[in-house]
Amino acid sequence: HTMAKQTERKHTTMERRSQNDSTKKRGRRGLDLADEVIDSGEESSVNEMEAEDSSSEEEDFAAKKVRLAREYLNRIEAGDEDDDSSENEEDDDDDMEDDDPSSRVARRLRDRRLEKSGTLERLLADKVSANIKNIKESLQKPASEADGAAVALDGPSEAETQSKDWVNAGHVRMLRGHDLTPTCVAMTGDCTRAVSGSKDHSVLLWNLETSQKLSVICPHWKKDQGNDASARTQGHVLSVACSDDGRYTAVGSRDATLRIFDTRVANNGKFSSSNMVKEFRGHKGPITALCFQFRTSQLFSASEDRCIRSYNLDEMVQLETLYGHQLGVTAMDCFKKERPISVGRDRTARAWKLAEDTHMIYRGGSLIQPSDCVSIVKDDWFVTGHEDGQLSLWSTEKKKPVFSWQEAHGQTTEGIRRSVISVAASRLSDLALSGSNDGNLRLWRIRTGASKAEGRDISDLENAQIPIHGYINSIAIAPQAKFALLAVGNEHRMGRWNPVKRAKNRLAMVSLMPSTPSSSNAN
Repeated sequence: HTMAKQTERKHTTMERRSQNDSTKKRGRRGLDLADEVIDSGEESSVNEMEAEDSSSEEEDFAAKKVRLAREYLNRIEAGDEDDDSSENEEDDDDDMEDDDPSSRVARRLRDRRLEKSGTLERLLADKVSANIKNIKESLQKPASEADGAAVALDGPSEAETQSKDWVNAGHVRMLRGHDLTPTCVAMTGDCTRAVSGSKDHSVLLWNLETSQKLSVICPHWKKDQGNDASARTQGHVLSVACSDDGRYTAVGSRDATLRIFDTRVANNGKFSSSNMVKEFRGHKGPITALCFQFRTSQLFSASEDRCIRSYNLDEMVQLETLYGHQLGVTAMDCFKKERPISVGRDRTARAWKLAEDTHMIYRGGSLIQPSDCVSIVKDDWFVTGHEDGQLSLWSTEKKKPVFSWQEAHGQTTEGIRRSVISVAASRLSDLALSGSNDGNLRLWRIRTGASKAEGRDISDLENAQIPIHGYINSIAIAPQAKFALLAVGNEHRMGRWNPVKRAKNRLAMVSLMPSTPSSSNAN
């Protein structure tokens, strides 16, 4: 009986083993079938097709890059590019006519690279000087007529007579709109419109293509608005600034208010106060200077309260307040870098590094007088005009001026040096303009070489003065120095001392190059 049970157990275990073997074989067969499905040639062919597609896409992308590069070079060679730098290259076309296309394209690409880095320098002084000399020769009168005119002139001065000759010949156009002395002027980035401010509280928008007044941003002061003399004085517009896209116009007044207007809706009809976007009242003194950073909506304001404030007009908020000047700030300018440069009555110039929350101080010595104006030539070079008639060239790497020109606008009959009231430098070029009350707009050549051997100085352009009768309170230069816009009046922008007799309160549009954007539309 025991042996029979053991035999049954053996049979049972043998059957179980056989069943396990059969199940394993079935699993292996399934695995073999699965392996056969995975290793089939269909997936390999799909992978090969995907690889071919990706390679073809890469080839198409590379070919597209080559095609776009060729089209770009052809467009540069033909001079049909639509970007902003095309305007800057128009004056170089005459110099490139004799060059082969490859050198012409290489030169333009080099200029674009230097312009982006802020080291480009265009030679415009000689061209402007030659044009002014030709104009003077054409306006020169015979000796007999000149002597007769000199004898007959008992009322108008010689500067006034010469200024009228330029106006009558069409080389200077006087734009009428302000009742009192214009104090400031600014142009948009495309130089098709301009904004000017005056002591009569008015801010006007101009169309430079037609030389006509487009609209009134701020109205003129009227007597029926009040008999208080301080109300009229506090409303003097001392500074204006336009964004490069022409969207915003900033207006700073003597009453310490900063108003932001949207000039896009001021093209038709009269401007209304409802178009004022924002009003800032952070300053405690007259706002003497306004400037935008190049091609941005960041605005800087300077005031007699010794402070500089920055604003973001995209969000219409004030960002920060900069302290450092010991006396009132008189002028300020900014270019590509977020580093405005200001001058003040404390006889210092300061470059404000906003990213590092610090600033550099530049002093001209104990003999230098306060500065009334400043203009940036490049990001690392700027020019200042002083009350003692000194015109100084500065580098941000030096604490003292690199070069100074004494008595830039001569002396008065009493032997007093005339102050430099306004200065403007053509960006990334060797040309600068300065104004005072001596009856001439003076032109200067600026050299910003890498070393003294290459030249670091200021020199006047001989016989290149333009007669302008009155105080030149503000200057704005168009790109490539095609023309300049001047705020001319019979009084100084900050006061009423030493008025110029018989001077008109006008906006003067002066031709610097042989052809200007609005020369064909001149009245």
